[in-house]
Amino acid sequence: MLRSLKVKLVIIIAVLCAAVLALECFVTLKRTEVSFEDVLNENYEIKTDYFSSTIDSWMIEEAGTLQAIESAVLCMDSTPEHREQSMQSIVASLEGITAQNSKVSMVYVQLAEGIFLNGSQWDSGDFDGRTRGWYQKAKEANGAPVFNEPYIDASSGNLIITLSKYISMNNWEGVVGLDIYIDTMLSRIDNLVDTNNGKGEYLFITDQNGNMVYHPNKDYQPTPDKIMNVSELGVDYIMAVEEDPDGGIPDYNGENIYVTHSVIPTSEWQVYYVSPTRNYDSLTDNIKNTMTTILIICLVVAIIVSVGVGMWIAAPITDASKKVKAMAVSVSEGNADLTRDIESKSKDEVGDLVAAVNELKTAMAGIIANINTASGQLIDNVSELKTAANISSDNASNISSTMEEMSATSEETSASTTQVSAQIGDITELTGKVSANANSKAKEISRSLDNVEKLKSDIERNDEQMNNRLNNAIETMKSRIADTKKVEEIQKMTQGISDVASQTNLLSLNASIEAARAGEAGRGFAVVADEIGQLANNSADMAKSIQEVSDDVLAIVDQLVKAAEEVSDVMLEISEENSKEKDKIITEYMNTLNECHDAMSEISDNNTEIASNIERIKQSIDAIDVAVEENAQGITTVAGGTSELVSASDNVMSSANSVDRISNELKDHVKGFKC
Repeated sequence: MLRSLKVKLVIIIAVLCAAVLALECFVTLKRTEVSFEDVLNENYEIKTDYFSSTIDSWMIEEAGTLQAIESAVLCMDSTPEHREQSMQSIVASLEGITAQNSKVSMVYVQLAEGIFLNGSQWDSGDFDGRTRGWYQKAKEANGAPVFNEPYIDASSGNLIITLSKYISMNNWEGVVGLDIYIDTMLSRIDNLVDTNNGKGEYLFITDQNGNMVYHPNKDYQPTPDKIMNVSELGVDYIMAVEEDPDGGIPDYNGENIYVTHSVIPTSEWQVYYVSPTRNYDSLTDNIKNTMTTILIICLVVAIIVSVGVGMWIAAPITDASKKVKAMAVSVSEGNADLTRDIESKSKDEVGDLVAAVNELKTAMAGIIANINTASGQLIDNVSELKTAANISSDNASNISSTMEEMSATSEETSASTTQVSAQIGDITELTGKVSANANSKAKEISRSLDNVEKLKSDIERNDEQMNNRLNNAIETMKSRIADTKKVEEIQKMTQGISDVASQTNLLSLNASIEAARAGEAGRGFAVVADEIGQLANNSADMAKSIQEVSDDVLAIVDQLVKAAEEVSDVMLEISEENSKEKDKIITEYMNTLNECHDAMSEISDNNTEIASNIERIKQSIDAIDVAVEENAQGITTVAGGTSELVSASDNVMSSANSVDRISNELKDHVKGFKC
């Protein structure tokens, strides 16, 4: 299952989303946990400010009553003749205001001249309020309403707050004021803080000096005997506000509480909002649970979205993968239709990938078509190469046979030259003997004429023997020289080798061209073709060397023929001269012994010349022998080269067979593709 790209992509996206959201959840919870106290404190402070502003609005309403009293005074005529009547009207107005406002204990006006007017039917007698604090504060406030310290009404026992204001207009000067029942004014405070919701929240109020104005706990409420101060309570509310200790402080009921504080702007009274810590903890837990629920919902939604996105992203990849895999299977089976492109509607990277695969398929189709064509051409070229290799092998075999014959002929020629050399040695020895005999005979002639006949017989016998031997030697030498003419056949053979080398070189060039066309598949065949070309060049060079050696041998043979002819002429001339001399000796023997002696001396000289000529002939024959040996070595080299040529031809044939087999296999592999 995990081999599927779709599944992998979905899992990866889901895991990444889950990891990111889990990390975000953790960080958010930690961050929220740290800031919960600040948030809740700010929330408590906002609520406290709200409570303070609400109570301030109630006090402003009462200040409106103060404005009515002020208006009732200032609208009256203050002239002396009407002043008394005006004060009676003011009292009537004050009584009306008192009757209309149940929260008011008393409304009054303390004039600067000492007259005290009130609307509560209270007989003030000689009461003078100018010495009271509310009068002095109002005068110091210079026209601003002043909320004075609370006090206990002696008659009712209720807590009273005095609201006063200084006036000075239309010859009216003094302080207008009213006493308000605090519990009546703050009667709505229980609605402001729902004390019946079980949360244990409550408010209490002090004046600017910390004197208790309102507290829900009866133990802390003002009594006629004493008004409690916040610093005198059993709970250190001030410390709770200023230090805000973790976990809160114990309240009068033993429950830990948090306390926030605010100031009422109009009266500068202090409002304290008290909430048990359990509310904070409950709220914190609720916030955590709510955030955790939201984060879990977001995580589930993210996983669902990631799965959908993963499937949406992976769908074209899966489709393209199936099509490419199907093509790969058809390629492996050898029946792929490479003329059809893989279809894909994607315009993104998947579409680019499919387009690249189509381009690869098109390129592969072109390559396979070229391979199919090249394999057919390669099969034809290999067939031609095999035919040429067979011809080259046959020619090389013929050359090898001819070289063997030439080698045998060279051996015979060498043997003949050796025999001629030996015979020339005999001739040299014979001429030496002739010279010795001629000298000896000349002496004998001079000593005795009787031995002339015997000498004549010896000369004739020796002359006949010498002629016979000379004729035999000349005939043998001519026969051997005639045998050396077979060297001319080497030229014909080397010409054949040159022709074969030229054909082989041409065949190698054609094979190299075809191998280059075959590309990578013909690289090995190109190496074989190069080796064949080098062998052909070596064969041509060897044939040229043999041709040059043959030319040198023929030149030496021509020289040897000329030398043999000269020797033959000299020998015949010597023989003729000897015959003439013998005739002269016979016919003129009796004429003079001196002529015979001269004749003998001439014979001795001629024999010396003959020996010299024979020595030159021997040197020529030795040169012929050396040339024949070199010719034999060249023939051996040519024979070895032809053997290598035969072996190379066999290798070419083997390589051609291998290339033929590979070409057929390659053609079989690509014949199923439709390009």
